Amino acid sequence: MAKTPEQMDELLKLVQNEDMSTLRALDRKLHLLLEQRDKDEASRGRSKANLDELLVKGSRVAIDPDLLTLVGIHPESPVEKDKALIRESIARRLTD
Repeated sequence: MAKTPEQMDELLKLVQNEDMSTLRALDRKLHLLLEQRDKDEASRGRSKANLDELLVKGSRVAIDPDLLTLVGIHPESPVEKDKALIRESIARRLTD
């Protein structure tokens, strides 16, 4: 949700009297937050594209969209492991 100019001014007032080291630390944290948000948006876009691709191919297997959003989002969990988890989940649904 976008902030109004007045809200932005209030946020700036909170930090305008801070020392340089605090402002630099805040700047680093803001940049990290922006990078994370960009990654999250890109991930959601890829998940939507993956779902759209599956629907176009006429797949009859129902795949939970929330499951697709998990693909590749954790660096410690490579995409191959995510794919294996998704395959297991789909197999379980097919056998139930």
